[in-house]
Amino acid sequence: MSETAYLNVFFGTELVGRVCDTEPLSFEYSEAWLADPQTMQISNIAKQPGSNSSRFVLAFFDNLLPEGALREYVARKHKVSTVYGLLAAVAGDSAGGMVLLPPGQQPGVSGYEPTTWAALARKLREGSGIQAADIKGDQARISLSGAQDKALIYIDAKGNPAIPKGTSPSTHILKPDIRRLEGVWHSAANEALVMRAASLCGLSAAEVFYEPMTQACIVKRFDRYDEGNGILARLVQYDLCQLDGIESSKKYETEGGPGVRRCAELIRRYSSTPAPDLELFLRSIFFNLCFGNNDGHAKNLAIMALRSREVRLAPLYDLTCTRIYPGLSQSFAFRIGGEDKPGRIGREHVEAMARELRMGTRFVLELAQDVASRALEAAKAANEQLLPAFEHSASELASRILSRVKELALGFQKRL
Repeated sequence: MSETAYLNVFFGTELVGRVCDTEPLSFEYSEAWLADPQTMQISNIAKQPGSNSSRFVLAFFDNLLPEGALREYVARKHKVSTVYGLLAAVAGDSAGGMVLLPPGQQPGVSGYEPTTWAALARKLREGSGIQAADIKGDQARISLSGAQDKALIYIDAKGNPAIPKGTSPSTHILKPDIRRLEGVWHSAANEALVMRAASLCGLSAAEVFYEPMTQACIVKRFDRYDEGNGILARLVQYDLCQLDGIESSKKYETEGGPGVRRCAELIRRYSSTPAPDLELFLRSIFFNLCFGNNDGHAKNLAIMALRSREVRLAPLYDLTCTRIYPGLSQSFAFRIGGEDKPGRIGREHVEAMARELRMGTRFVLELAQDVASRALEAAKAANEQLLPAFEHSASELASRILSRVKELALGFQKRL
């Protein structure tokens, strides 16, 4: 291996290899990892000796990092600008199974610093700008992809929160209200409502609840599991941009990211049971149309390896009603039958998409009708479940979302 600056990449306590500060970014598997025929390759980084600087290397590591204003904040705080510099500054307990550490450090025994929701709320209120990125335990190294401010937390069996120390696995993601986008309000209540509605609509989605003190959507991590005695382990997960060799800055179809057809190809290629996973993918598209989520891009879809060794489409995550906010894009993240204006997407576009995906048009239309017919009741039920935790202004936003879902779902049904 080279003498260039590097970070070690671990899976559990095993050294997978090292990511190197080269131009372009490169990765080298460790000799022990290569020698074991039972070990996996990372994403689409070929399991072979020597330095690898393919586009899949940059895509994998870049998509572990925060995006947008959150990435800019981290860059300013740590005075770094490159992908490697950002990884060195914040990477640790990331999405999926890998942990990144500087030379000489090893994944340690898990430890957690007890806290309270009130203390977390105080921390979020301190100062200005991005606070959740600064909620961390002693020597914590945390990295979560996405443009929204997030913090990793641990919640015990009694519901008490704690902050992971070092690279200790987290159980939940705390997502407070977005405060950096003008006109966006109560985004946490929005996400909690839409995510809960997705589950009630029959879709596989991450479990969530709304925490009123922090005014945050709390998302249970599905890529972590309890090995027993409270010991957490990590599951391997790759989002579709990582698998397709696409950087996070190009995640949208209009920017060169995976469209519907490419996402379906990736699901067919990697899923152990592609039929139900393709159905979940299609249902997610129709759900997003009915709930006004224009931001359902390929980075919000992931393939994960279960403990059973099955490989499946991961539960849905990062679902919100973006159309409730006038300042956000009114174009759908995917083109459906060539159309990306959600108010125009109807039967002909769904049929065209079905043909493009080599799926029966009748089956796909029935899926669309089923999701549209269940959307409003699912939204109402989610609102009833979450309403006791919502403050007045959050309940007002929820009411607006219900009205928007009624409008969008009925309109979609008519166009079908």
